[in-house]
Amino acid sequence: MVSQVNNNKISILVAGATEQLGSAFTRYALQNPNLLVNILIRDPKKNPELVSQVEAAGGKVFQGDVTDTNSLNTATKGIHTVVSLINSSDPTIAADGQIALIKASIANGVQRFVPSADFGVNYTNFSREELLASPITAPKVLVEDFLKTVSIPVLSLYAGGITETFFYIHSQGLSYWGDENVKHDLTSYDNTARFAVAAVANKDLTGRQVYVGGSYTIQEVANIYNKVRGTNVQPKRNGSIDDLRNLVAEKKKSGDAASGGFLALLVILNQQGSHFDKTDNARFTEVPTESLEEFLNAHPEIKIA
Repeated sequence: MVSQVNNNKISILVAGATEQLGSAFTRYALQNPNLLVNILIRDPKKNPELVSQVEAAGGKVFQGDVTDTNSLNTATKGIHTVVSLINSSDPTIAADGQIALIKASIANGVQRFVPSADFGVNYTNFSREELLASPITAPKVLVEDFLKTVSIPVLSLYAGGITETFFYIHSQGLSYWGDENVKHDLTSYDNTARFAVAAVANKDLTGRQVYVGGSYTIQEVANIYNKVRGTNVQPKRNGSIDDLRNLVAEKKKSGDAASGGFLALLVILNQQGSHFDKTDNARFTEVPTESLEEFLNAHPEIKIA
């Protein structure tokens, strides 16, 4: 069993360490002198390099997942902070599994929990109905409901929209619903991971922390993209937010739940309420802010058709 403090290091457990954000977080956490990194993964043989790095740094590798109560009970013993970086649209994993992880953490005296239901845009301005309409945001509501019933300290980390995901959504063309002046908070996986590590490395930090790489209107994104790529991409308006809501209802009525759920997410992302008016960037001066231009220069593979 690991101890909560090992040579003055904070003992953390990372669930979802092989996910895109999880692997970036784990990589930076292993470089932080204040953290002793342990991970929970389904099959250690699938990522032997990560396993070797964790073990070489003195951490433990636990085999299991959030659907296996026994593995959760074993992995959370002696842990100070559990960092959940689970990324799944399956509610049995994203919601039920994460709640099981919280229960195991409480049972084993974990001092702090970081929920993966966060790491997103500003959900606080949207109704419960809107959040439950999308499989991406619904787990946040369910996990948050459960956390209100227990006493474990929570560190909630928000970084706006993931830049890579924004460009994936718009890979076939920049488009928007509603107001073109809506600000989109964008932070890359790398910047989000650095921010999360900096926050977790402060063992006394709890509550909501917000870090955003940059905020841009859809036209500003187009201008920066065109400058870097030498193109002339222009955003297209698809309709009003009410038009989008009607389309969500039509998709769900027709039985196309997947499309309806994705469009329900766009209802949130295309509204000003998803933007953070204030951030905590000043608290995390060790995290280098990456501009959208810098991001695009570093990722030439990202293209808009």
